[in-house]
Amino acid sequence: MPTPNHARRYFEVQRAAENGDPARVRHCYGIVLHHRAKWWLVEFPELDATPIAAYPLSGKLTPAMVAWLRRETGDPGLTDDITALYPGKDCWSGEFSRSPSQRDPHLFDIDAQPWSSEAGELEIRRARTMVDMLISPIPAGFVSVFTALPENSNPVLGIRRSGYICATFELLTARYMPDYRPRSPWRDISGDAVSDSGGDILGWQPAREWLVPT
Repeated sequence: MPTPNHARRYFEVQRAAENGDPARVRHCYGIVLHHRAKWWLVEFPELDATPIAAYPLSGKLTPAMVAWLRRETGDPGLTDDITALYPGKDCWSGEFSRSPSQRDPHLFDIDAQPWSSEAGELEIRRARTMVDMLISPIPAGFVSVFTALPENSNPVLGIRRSGYICATFELLTARYMPDYRPRSPWRDISGDAVSDSGGDILGWQPAREWLVPT
């Protein structure tokens, strides 16, 4: 989805202002998504890389950005909702500016989006995993998928968020198979995507004494 020139001009003005006040706003490449009933901005250093942070969003644009866009578009009724940036979508990638929200200091508003596009499948999976790990840090003894990955195709004990209220996590035998499915590499013991039966893998441990081949 091409971003209008007025949005890019606003971004350029804000980026120039950052040089004088670097604590005011932050810029990054990332994915905006609605996950676990909230809006998030997940930051990536570059396309298809490992995410480095997740920021909870208010779901709104900053008042300054809304005022700018209303002047530029001549539409005084332009919404301040984040969905105005990519109508009809609950997940997209792009370059974003974030600023602490005036509504809640623990949340961020989106302050600029010079461009946006459809998010890739692998990036979406990684973004959701980053959010899940922020909400529920994995227990000690498990290796984060953002720290290291198991050898290709070797079965390991995987941990993911549970879909049931009786437990925060659930365990399953899983295999990391990027050669088999590069965009959905975590598979269950039968070779199906782990996401077919629940969330993605957050961490793992070898458990060789339990998972010896027959």
